[in-house]
Amino acid sequence: MAVAPRRSPSHVGLALGLGAAGAVVTAGVGLMLVSLVIPQEPPAASCGATGGAPGSIVPLAGAGGVRVGATEYGGPGDPGSGSVGASGVNLLAHPDSYAELGGTTFATASAMGGLPYMTPLRISWGRRSAIAYKRDFGLGGSPVGGLPRVIDLWWQFARALGIPYQDGRWSGAVGVSVPPAAGAGSLLGGSPSAGPGDGAAGSRGATAAGGGGGGGACVPGGAPGVQVTAGPHAQLLSDGQAAAPADAPVAVRGIIAAGDQIVGKPYVYGGGHGLPLDQIAPAYDCSSSVEHLLYGGGLLPVGYGAASGALESFGRPGPGRWVTIYASPDHVFMYVAGLRWDTHDAAGPGDGSTGIGWHPLVRSSAGFVARHPAGL
Repeated sequence: MAVAPRRSPSHVGLALGLGAAGAVVTAGVGLMLVSLVIPQEPPAASCGATGGAPGSIVPLAGAGGVRVGATEYGGPGDPGSGSVGASGVNLLAHPDSYAELGGTTFATASAMGGLPYMTPLRISWGRRSAIAYKRDFGLGGSPVGGLPRVIDLWWQFARALGIPYQDGRWSGAVGVSVPPAAGAGSLLGGSPSAGPGDGAAGSRGATAAGGGGGGGACVPGGAPGVQVTAGPHAQLLSDGQAAAPADAPVAVRGIIAAGDQIVGKPYVYGGGHGLPLDQIAPAYDCSSSVEHLLYGGGLLPVGYGAASGALESFGRPGPGRWVTIYASPDHVFMYVAGLRWDTHDAAGPGDGSTGIGWHPLVRSSAGFVARHPAGL
């Protein structure tokens, strides 16, 4: 008997549009996914069973992936789920979507390690598989067939895999694995001569790190292309923008690209708040500028807009390998691949512009809480 999933409020969005006959109006988007489905051996042939507490599933580790418990949500029989994901997108327009389970916010939905939004995963059921992207989260629930329940499949995606629609009540086992690292070189300027990334689906996640963080598997939220440098650290350019290390995860490139979008913007206390993070504001303050960059790395939903103190609990404690956020109730700044993003030249002479942007010197972190995005 199918077990109904427990959902977080993130699944409650706009009501589904229904046609006269009660069918969901998708403007044909439900058919778009069919071309992505390819024959494949059943998950049992290539995915090893796994178990454990939330956070122990690491779908990005190993070529074979893992076998996990899954549920579906949405559709005409499940109107309570709505059709807007926690990332702010219309799921009817993005049928290739899934929700990571395990928490009440994007940061605590950690059944698979706390994946950033737009992390791609290959989902397999029977002899079919397709790529889906994280655009939502949910609470989770009891195991499915002895496997940890870690993923909620948007009903259109589940249907394209051949999973029977059961009014949002289906549950079963699926295979979950990281897509191959193909075509990532063109994303966000993967070579020194490259222009803006083409954002081609399937190229995301090429630099995904193990450990369940998935920081390298995210996709930038609308950021433009970014220049790259062969060195191990980001490089401050003469125009105030930054070049990303060539081997940086895609999330880090997205953060740097988003920073380059707003370098030199004036500082205004409260500036930038109240606008979606995919829009460029005329002015920023410390928290809104940092949040714009984190959105560019796929690490925040488009509607996020908290004060600096809220970032004291962002991600995971301590410094990160690529990104470290220093937050307090009064201010927030961060380091990205060795460059500091700040709203003023706090490190003194030689620290660059007095405005919002990249700064080459290290400033005191006294009184700040260090946090980092999972996997970065």
